Amino acid sequence: MKKRTNKLIRSLSEIFEGEPWYGQSVMRKLENVPHKIGYKTCIPESHTVAEIVGHLIAWKTFAIEKLESNEVYDIDIDSERDWPKVEVNSAEEWEALKAKLVAAQSSIYELLNEQTDDSYLDEKVKGKDYDFEYLIRGIIQHDIYHIGQIGLIESQLKRKELDSGVFKA
Repeated sequence: MKKRTNKLIRSLSEIFEGEPWYGQSVMRKLENVPHKIGYKTCIPESHTVAEIVGHLIAWKTFAIEKLESNEVYDIDIDSERDWPKVEVNSAEEWEALKAKLVAAQSSIYELLNEQTDDSYLDEKVKGKDYDFEYLIRGIIQHDIYHIGQIGLIESQLKRKELDSGVFKA
């Protein structure tokens, strides 16, 4: 029986491409962000939307590696692997980056669907002090956190770019 796994998959899906109670999912939010602001920041020290997407991909990749029992794969906070350099200079690059995000999410679904029961959820993640259920819930929470950041960047840039035509009225 995979009741817990199926519930986690539903939550992952709702937050990533569904209709969460609080507003837009990750992909709905990203659909509203024009590629022309994907590389812009509100203040020089902040991350761009494209960098946040790269960061989301990094942590989904971490989850994939751990679900595949890779004990040595890790991400150091604030490292290049945690926040990879990502530049978006065209609509094609923006679409390719979003496609990479979708592919990472799809890999997580596939790995969770391959499980025959929920027992793995209580197993420790190799090389970590937490179990797989905690890891998957963390991916959900991480997506929600960064949806907020993307929304904030989008709203601030929308005000700045109002007359530029980047955002359609």
